[in-house]
Amino acid sequence: MKTTPEPSITLEPRTAAHAEELFAVLSEQRLYEFLDEDPPPSVEALRQKFARGETGKSPDGSEHWLNWVVRDEARQVAGYVQATILANSETYIAYVIASSHWGRGLAYRAADQMLRILAAEFGVKTFFAVAERENGRSIRLATRLGFSAATPEQSARRAISASEILMQRVEP
Repeated sequence: MKTTPEPSITLEPRTAAHAEELFAVLSEQRLYEFLDEDPPPSVEALRQKFARGETGKSPDGSEHWLNWVVRDEARQVAGYVQATILANSETYIAYVIASSHWGRGLAYRAADQMLRILAAEFGVKTFFAVAERENGRSIRLATRLGFSAATPEQSARRAISASEILMQRVEP
C-alpha cells in the first residue's frame, strides 16, 4: 500500500511506528460510545497490535487487513480508516476520527479515498459497514458515501445484532 495524499488529508499505511501518535487520539473515551472495544491500555500494547497487523493478512491468509492512518491538513494524526477484504471479495470498512475533527468533512474524504483505493487496487465491488443504530454520525457518513441499509436477510446471514445496522454499497 502506498501513501496517498488528497487535498487536506493523507492516508498512510499504518505501522507499529504510528502507535505513539495514535495512542493520544485513541485514548479519547468519547470515541468508544458505539465501539465494541476499549481504549488501548498503553502505547506498547497499541504498538504490538499494530505490528501484528502489518502483514496485511489474517493469520490463515484468507483475508486482507488494510489499515491507514489519517493525517489532517497540518499533518497531525486525526484517526484511521480500515478495511477487511474477505475471501469472497466482500469488504467491511470502518473509520475512527478524533472528535476534534468531527464536522469538518475529514472522515468523509478519508473514507472516500479508501473506497477508491480498494476498488482500484483490489477490485472490490461490494462494501459493507456496520454501525450501532444509535450512532447517527456514522450512519450519516455511510449514507453520504453511497451506502444504504442492507436487507434484513443480509443482516441475518451476517449475524448483525438488533442494535446494529448493516449498510452496503455495491459498485456497478
